[in-house]
Amino acid sequence: MKIPNLTKTLAIALSCILLPSSAQPHSPQQQQPPSTETSNDDIELRRKVAQHDGAFSSGVNHYYEELLGDHNFTIHARSLEATILSVDDVGRFCVGLASNPNRVQIFQDQTSCDRDDWKTLFVFSAYKKKDYSLSRRPICVGHNNDPDRSMIFAGRSECAVEEWNTAFSFFEFGGDLDQSTEDSRSFESMVVWEALEPHRMMIYPHYGGEKNGWREASSLTYKSRWRPATYAEAKMLVPHLATHSLLHKRTDIHPPYDPATFRCAQALIVLWNYSQVSSSTPRSLRGDIDPQFNIDSRRHGFTHLSSMAYLRIHENKYDHVAAVDVVVDGLVRASASIPYNTNLLVSGVQLALEESLRTGRPVPVIPHKDHERGDFLIGMIDEAIVVFGGSVVFRL
Repeated sequence: MKIPNLTKTLAIALSCILLPSSAQPHSPQQQQPPSTETSNDDIELRRKVAQHDGAFSSGVNHYYEELLGDHNFTIHARSLEATILSVDDVGRFCVGLASNPNRVQIFQDQTSCDRDDWKTLFVFSAYKKKDYSLSRRPICVGHNNDPDRSMIFAGRSECAVEEWNTAFSFFEFGGDLDQSTEDSRSFESMVVWEALEPHRMMIYPHYGGEKNGWREASSLTYKSRWRPATYAEAKMLVPHLATHSLLHKRTDIHPPYDPATFRCAQALIVLWNYSQVSSSTPRSLRGDIDPQFNIDSRRHGFTHLSSMAYLRIHENKYDHVAAVDVVVDGLVRASASIPYNTNLLVSGVQLALEESLRTGRPVPVIPHKDHERGDFLIGMIDEAIVVFGGSVVFRL
């Protein structure tokens, strides 16, 4: 395949793959974290953050846009209108890490928090609104600016107490959902760790805070999470992008411009429940054959769209890649491309589709080459290379 003319940034990105390791330029993976040590310091965590490379990730994104060219309108990622965003129950929260002392701050409605002294640790999504079926317990995020840091207060929507001011609140998973029945909605949880002098917290999925002097304060249940890819992880995605672009060139994503269509697309994504796409996977899955989908359609007012809503699989068998499309009212609302006959975590594919719906961009997804179980996925979200999946993604 002929590779299109590349930008300077792209040329550098590709050279990192084509050159032998001895000739590769100095990468963030080789950088050493600062030598400054503080109370509750964690060298392994800081080393992981130091390996993130936003410049390389941006170069890969530019390369993918060049591959898509003018054949796909989604390269101009159309943001959802304010009226649609107002009905989106799910918010994205960026967790930034800073040192001296080690602490975190949560940034609302953001997927990157690389600024000033902060480096993006990970991003999680959670419900912004109370829902008696899914999200009943309020979580207040307090802020203190001496030094800047966040603290989580469970079970309350206001937290202007002692040294803290209320920054914002959200709701964690938990409600009247019948736990005796199988439900394809997936959720994650993590421990909230705290330390004193000054009072501060640490959150990171599957983190063992007790090893570094943190004490367990509470726990938090949320919807999904991802973190920025390291330099080595981002490199793995690049050789696959040309193949994925062949499918994405044929798909024009039309973001929903009314609340009913948006809710319908959200309900469809929950129905994806296949660990891999193969010759035995149905080519389409109608929403109205699922009882929960019909309940959601009445609850959220999209019954008039139910008969025109389905998940569709189309593939390029020669290159062993398939695309999962979310189709409502005859138009594709979200799309993720995945390898054919390859194990992939179900919740990971759902996450890719959710972010495609939010951003109006197709999301290419591949498994990490060393994880055949498909629980370590690499993809492109918000013009950045990220990793998501099971606990192995956050292992230090």
